Amino acid sequence: MKVALICLLGASTLTVASCGSEVSGSGAAGAAVSSASTRRAEPSINGTPDPDLQKRYGISVPKSATNASFGQLQVEGGGDLWVSFKTGKDGLDSFLSGLGIGEESMTPGVTAFTSSDLEMTGWFIDPTHPVKGIMAPAKEGDMKSPSHKVTVDYADPGSMAVYILAGKP
Repeated sequence: MKVALICLLGASTLTVASCGSEVSGSGAAGAAVSSASTRRAEPSINGTPDPDLQKRYGISVPKSATNASFGQLQVEGGGDLWVSFKTGKDGLDSFLSGLGIGEESMTPGVTAFTSSDLEMTGWFIDPTHPVKGIMAPAKEGDMKSPSHKVTVDYADPGSMAVYILAGKP
């Protein structure tokens, strides 16, 4: 089942959907709540973005991921896709490898997100948890490639929480 909710925000469009999730099995959509000042979707859609959307933003959520949710903000010529999920060590390694990132290149104790990013996504990352973060810019000279901000919360090493915000110019 595919669902799409769209809320117009002046010149921007907040899209919260296009979900056919293998993770949640439901493909159900949450309600879109937004304002022009916060550009926030809450709650996010349960499940993972469809494969085409993942490809467009250069991510591949592991099949073993659980508790996945996502949202998308589209603006003229680009936009943001944010995804959160839980996974084990193998899923994390596979996910980061797909981004061209090694876990060792992530900075301990640092989240990759600004307060505006967290407001837009509706995420709360507990500051008392052990985390690592990285900002991977778009490929140099390729205006169509996405940038990636990634934070991993290691509070439960068997089921780490992964947060990614992919942006396209």
